[in-house]
Amino acid sequence: MRIVAIIPARGGSKRLPKKNIYPFRGKPLMAYTIEACRQSEFITDIFVSSDDDEILETGNRYGAKSLKRPVQLADDHTPKIIAIRQAVQDAAAGAFDRDDIIVVAQANSPQITAKQIDDGIRLMLDHKLWEVMSTDANGVQNAAFRIVRHHALFNEFLSAHCGFVVAPNIDVHTEADLQQLESIL
Repeated sequence: MRIVAIIPARGGSKRLPKKNIYPFRGKPLMAYTIEACRQSEFITDIFVSSDDDEILETGNRYGAKSLKRPVQLADDHTPKIIAIRQAVQDAAAGAFDRDDIIVVAQANSPQITAKQIDDGIRLMLDHKLWEVMSTDANGVQNAAFRIVRHHALFNEFLSAHCGFVVAPNIDVHTEADLQQLESIL
């Protein structure tokens, strides 16, 4: 069984231009997510999916492999799931089996930790789940990460085989989000 991370990071951020590589405490935002994935006990490969060459180069510099996303899957209206499906079908990502696990980690969530990811993977493995999502302290899903089995990624229905890991992380979309993040760290 393979466990890989895919970090979707398109180049067209509007509210905070180049947010995925925006500098925060001396590193691009995306570097924190890549580092958390690299520190995971389970993840064997890390991929950045982007239409933007500068983002892909930054990902490479921090230890991720590049998956060039088609421009038509990098606009404001393409659901993230479509880009993730394309990334796992990219020949550069290699072949996947039904029960392989994909960790979809947000490039703009610098608080993600290896422990949060590994807790989610353990929960999935221990309870034979299809999906595990990150939530805030109130149990409200956030977008920090989603862990999904390969076969569930292509389902046309919602899964009842899911679990949750508390990871009260901030997704950075604006300067105000950066200020909030800085104030709590």
